[in-house]
Amino acid sequence: MLAGMNPHRIVGGCHCGNISFVFDASAPLEQLGLRACQCTFCRSHGARTTSDPNGTFAITVRDDAKLQRYRFGLNTADFLICRECGAFIGALMEEAGRRFITVNANTFQPPPAYEIPGVAYDFGGENVSGRTARRAARWTPVTEFRI
Repeated sequence: MLAGMNPHRIVGGCHCGNISFVFDASAPLEQLGLRACQCTFCRSHGARTTSDPNGTFAITVRDDAKLQRYRFGLNTADFLICRECGAFIGALMEEAGRRFITVNANTFQPPPAYEIPGVAYDFGGENVSGRTARRAARWTPVTEFRI
């Protein structure tokens, strides 16, 4: 294997190509698993998300005007959506000067098979401090965010 190559590297992005990413996971997707958040936003988008606290995530946005950041509920994360094609990329949280993301696996290129279900989770009972602590511990660190 060449130096710097990660066997668990996943690339992806939105449908129109405005938002792209490289997710260097520390383990295969089968081990990381997929989640199906039960909030109305994630359910309406059919999102299956994953994250890796031992991985890294780099995101590139070609045209910032086409990046929609949407917040709701406890307002602890930006849900990243492409204004051009409507793809929901993932949820991004900033905490103590660091960024963390959970990515919508449906935006992987290619996406995992739809026969692989996301495990249902309901985070509705969390408060702000509990939610940010869980995300900082379990979501993937963002090492680069290029606009």
